[in-house]
Amino acid sequence: MTNKRVGMYNRWLTTLGGGEKYSLNIAEYLSRFHNVEIISHKPVPKDLAAERLHLDLGNIEFKFIPELSPIELPQITTDYNLFINASYMDFFPSLAKLGAYIVYFPNELNLRIGIRRGLKQRIKTWLKMPEMVAGVCSFSPANQSFEWYLDSEFKMLLPPSTREYRVYFDLTVLDPQVKNIVILLDNVLQYSKALPVIHQPARLEITVPVQYHPVRLAILLEGEAVHGGHAKARLANLDLDLQPYQIYRKFFEYKNRNLGARLNYYSQAHAILEYIDTYQVLWTISEFTRKWTWKYWRRNSDLLFPQIDFEDFHIGVKQPKILSVGRFFVGNHNKKHLEMVKAFKSMVDDGLKGWELHLVGNVADGEEHKQYLDAVHQSGQGYPIFIHQDIPFQRLANLYAESAIYWHASGFGENENRDPVKFEHFGITTIEAMASGCVPVVIGKGGQREIVTHGENGFLWNSLEELKRYTLKLIESESLRNSMMVAAVSSLQKFNRKNFEAQIDKVLRRME
Repeated sequence: MTNKRVGMYNRWLTTLGGGEKYSLNIAEYLSRFHNVEIISHKPVPKDLAAERLHLDLGNIEFKFIPELSPIELPQITTDYNLFINASYMDFFPSLAKLGAYIVYFPNELNLRIGIRRGLKQRIKTWLKMPEMVAGVCSFSPANQSFEWYLDSEFKMLLPPSTREYRVYFDLTVLDPQVKNIVILLDNVLQYSKALPVIHQPARLEITVPVQYHPVRLAILLEGEAVHGGHAKARLANLDLDLQPYQIYRKFFEYKNRNLGARLNYYSQAHAILEYIDTYQVLWTISEFTRKWTWKYWRRNSDLLFPQIDFEDFHIGVKQPKILSVGRFFVGNHNKKHLEMVKAFKSMVDDGLKGWELHLVGNVADGEEHKQYLDAVHQSGQGYPIFIHQDIPFQRLANLYAESAIYWHASGFGENENRDPVKFEHFGITTIEAMASGCVPVVIGKGGQREIVTHGENGFLWNSLEELKRYTLKLIESESLRNSMMVAAVSSLQKFNRKNFEAQIDKVLRRME
């Protein structure tokens, strides 16, 4: 790939958390060779993102667009040669030539639905059925044929074929604001004119050339104030002069309309895997995420460990400080600040003197998250516990450099087999701390096990008693802290910039 347009979508850009650091690292590297745009909805100053995440975003454009419905989101992908979906739990198809989906952690899909969906997709492929991917407001199995009610822009994927074939359909304009109809095949103009009479169907025919990949057909409804909200046109009597599709029409559209309707249209919730399959590559951030991606989705993925810029971190004069870094929020993946405060208070009550606990992180938007932060503040009152909210990167780097021990507790008290999403999917702050000479004492669950080898470059714990015991072991032995600090720093080379960029290049070469 040389000098291409690259789009990266992330609904949650405003959080400027670990996922944003990870995805923008990818964007930063690609921006050296390509034109890169970051797409989101709530404005974020680029200089703030660059400073907070310590990235060079000078070659990247930030583009903020209105909130879009699930049927409108795929339209943003068509402007790019490579589209990267970096938005956690946002599932929609990519219509770009090349697409990559970043999997921070997969959602669980019902196995029975998954099997049924996979069978349905195989049947649809065999029958050469088009795939409706954007702009469908509603669907109706009418008396004569299936009908689709269209938004201002409609897209479908037509099946590949080793011979030229034709697509026929009736198009009826329902909104007087629609003044012109434009039809494209893979962005090549096929038709552009006004339909003569509103509410009167017009029979249209499009010739599809020989193609070995699905062909993107787009219908654009042009006119003053034509935009989303309600149906602007109706598409009916869809037909393809391909023999498998004629079998579908005979046995499903005419004789078994209920099965035909299920093949033709199903909700987004039942189409997650079909949407994911429109991306040529899945990037998973850890072996932990990769394992659950296969278990939940039965999809292979490419492992792309987060990049650590080791030059951004330094080892300072170590002070009696324990550090933990993570956003303050409630719900899944909570960082368990209250549990860490409880453990530290217990250590102080048992006689620990001279040590401090420092908790660093942004607070998520929402009153419940602010109340959670208030609860952490109140829980630590009267103890040497310090909370640093929304601090600049350099202040964070200095805290890393000064601290001797690093704590991480995400997932504590949870069941890893039942709720793996509640555990740290990787643990980028643990690596940043280790690069700064902090000895990690982190929960032995989730992605932390890919970073810390117990007893060599840190300790893994599974109970608060173990957390306290391993921490006291390090506090009481400076020589043990120093030897583990050296081991921690030397174990991080697989997370360097060179390996990160080489893996991106490897995947992009394969996609071309």
